[in-house]
Amino acid sequence: MENKLHIHREIQRIFESEPATKKLTKGDIIYYQGDKAESFYYLKKGRVRVYMTSPDGVEKTLSTATQGEILGEAAFFDKMPRVSSASALTSTELVAINEPKLVTLIKESPQLALELLEIQATRIRQLSTQIDAMTFLQADGRIAQLLLQSAHTEDGKQTVSLTHEEIASTVGVSRVTVSNILNDFAKNGYVKTKYRKVVVLNTNALEEIAGV
Repeated sequence: MENKLHIHREIQRIFESEPATKKLTKGDIIYYQGDKAESFYYLKKGRVRVYMTSPDGVEKTLSTATQGEILGEAAFFDKMPRVSSASALTSTELVAINEPKLVTLIKESPQLALELLEIQATRIRQLSTQIDAMTFLQADGRIAQLLLQSAHTEDGKQTVSLTHEEIASTVGVSRVTVSNILNDFAKNGYVKTKYRKVVVLNTNALEEIAGV
């Protein structure tokens, strides 16, 4: 599991050099489900929750984005209304990329287009995996799979920057269930739980539980 910032080097190089166009505090909305997408975003700093809201107001977390990730690109590219909302979980800085800006950047660096396509392919694969997990995996398998997908390198360790509530909302179980399963994982030496974080200690064990 390589650090996301190292996987898409051209995206990092280009977008990190751009000034932040949006600065938000915890709870601020970046975009709403149903909005027209005039731009997509590069997350320079902070953490962002991406979620869907059902007609009766129930929210379902789809993912939690961290530094170096792209947000809201699907609706931007297909010109359809956004299917999800996004809100800041911490102080957050974003770079907004509209169509004229993107065309200019791709002309300067065609590799950028390839990396954006790779992100789209990865999103589709992750969504398919998430649907399969919700359908076929038990709660521990779904949690193990989410930890594997969300881990990034921090201080030389594979770290998941998600709270128990965020994990519960993403995999569709209660917070108590998440806490119990993570406690079991910790007792077996698979993970170490910290404040608002989970450190992955045994990738192979989690892959076996997730059926990877």
